[in-house]
Parts: sequence; structure tokens; C-alpha cells
Amino acid sequence: MNDTITVIYIISDRRSGSTLLENILSKSTETVSVGELAMLKGHIAKQGPGEIWHWNCSCGQPVLQCSFWSKALNGIYNDNFETKITWPYKSSKALMAAMLPVIAKNNLKQFIQTKKNRQTTESLDVLYQAIAKTSGKNFIVDSSKDPLQGLSIQACANVEAKYIWLSRDLRAITFSKLKRWKVNKRSEKKPLETLTDSFYYKKICSATLKSLQQNNFIKIEYEDVAANPQHQLDKICSFIGLKNYEAPQYMELSEDHTIAGTPGRFERKPIAADNSWKTFYSTHKVLNFLGKVFNSL
Repeated sequence: MNDTITVIYIISDRRSGSTLLENILSKSTETVSVGELAMLKGHIAKQGPGEIWHWNCSCGQPVLQCSFWSKALNGIYNDNFETKITWPYKSSKALMAAMLPVIAKNNLKQFIQTKKNRQTTESLDVLYQAIAKTSGKNFIVDSSKDPLQGLSIQACANVEAKYIWLSRDLRAITFSKLKRWKVNKRSEKKPLETLTDSFYYKKICSATLKSLQQNNFIKIEYEDVAANPQHQLDKICSFIGLKNYEAPQYMELSEDHTIAGTPGRFERKPIAADNSWKTFYSTHKVLNFLGKVFNSL
């Protein structure tokens, strides 16, 4: 391992296929994939998302007992340890940044300069280095998704970041969220509100990436990844500087130590697009039309 640590950070909305892309990237011999690193503190404390798998590492062990994480966290896990950037999602500043990208850079950076978020950034800087040392890999795949979490990496002194914006049809995202919430019974949001929120999040992602240098990110469509994973993987490898390798045919865990992600990651299944959402919109024509408009904006 050389001195350069590169974080391959996946920005996306929920239900956009970030776990699939993270799993594909984990098959490179040059990468170590950690899943949604933002959720690490919550998994240690057994709080927040992750209850369905008891907040364990994907290897099945509690984080502090996992062979990988216990080694990586040794000496750095303390009372000041934080892994999740927090910010006011629907504040006036965030709304202005989403609607007026020209002022996004200053507005968004203010969010990550709070005392707690600076503390989180310091923890992440040290943690990324510990992950690289423990794994012996130069490239760390972090699928935390949150755009401000990704932006905070710019303040880490000892790592550099390459961003992948994984986009998906907003109608598919909306349908998938509604289906997941119905199973989990954790939200009563209606389809229109969910679609509108997903559009707003898309604009936040766009504004965040526009605040970065053009050569620091690449936009990839979920539908293209599912339809032709090899072609999209080759584009990503060229962008990041990874050696080309064969894309897997299946999404499956293989000696991984990932945090969070979709519950489906524990199942071995062929890589294919989930188009079940199209049936839903055949009877929701106004929502379907609005989704098309939002996709184009």
C-alpha cells in the first residue's frame, strides 16, 4: 500500500441501487468496501437503521467483535468518535442551495463546519486511514449516500475523494421507498410527497457535486448498471484509476465487512434491474407524468 488513500464515495438517494454498486466495486482486488460508513457509530451503539440485522457487521458479528472492525477501531474508538454528518435537510439554506446552485458551495459548506460535524470529519479522517492500514488497500468504497457526508471528505487532511453520483428514475425510487416503508411501518408519507422529497434530494445532490471540481465526480445511472454492469464498471475504473476487472454476475457478500445497506444484500441474486414500479404507475398516471417532468429537471 502506498501513501495515497482514495475514498470512492457513492452519492445517491435511498432505494437507488447504491448497495448493488458498492457490491460490484468490492470485487476489485484494489478496494475495500465498508458499506455505509456513516452508520458505523449507530451500529456500535445499536441505534438507528440496522435493527433488522441486529446492527451487526455483514460478517454476522457485532462490530466491536468483528475481526476487521475491532482491529480498525482499536485505539480510535472513544467518547468523541462520530461517523455521521448531520444537517438541516429542509432548512432555508438547504432549499436555497438546491434551487440556486451558484450559492450552494458556501451554504453547504457551512453545514459541515459546525462543532459536531468538524468532530465527525476528524473521526472520519482517522478512520479512513485505519481502514486502509487494516485492509492493506488504497481504495475505500463508502456508500453512505448522503451528499453532505461526502462533501465533508474534502476537509479530511489525509485522504482524497472520488465521487460517483448514482442516479435512478425518481418514479422507481418513490415506489421502492413506499414499498419498503409499508413493510417496515415507519412512514405514512403519500406517493406525491415521497416523489417531491426525492426530487428535492436529487437537487441537493446536484448542487453538492457542482460545488466540486468537474473531474472529481462521475454520474452513473442505476438502470445502466443493472443492464450492462461491465460497461459501467469499465467507465468507473477509468475515472477512478482502478485496474479493469470482470464485473460479477451476481450480487453477493463474499468475506465482506460492510455496514448497513439494503437487507437484500444477504441474498445471492443475479444483477438485474427491478422494474416492478412500472405496473404501479400504469394506474397512477398523474404521478407518472409528474415523475417524468421531475426526471428532466
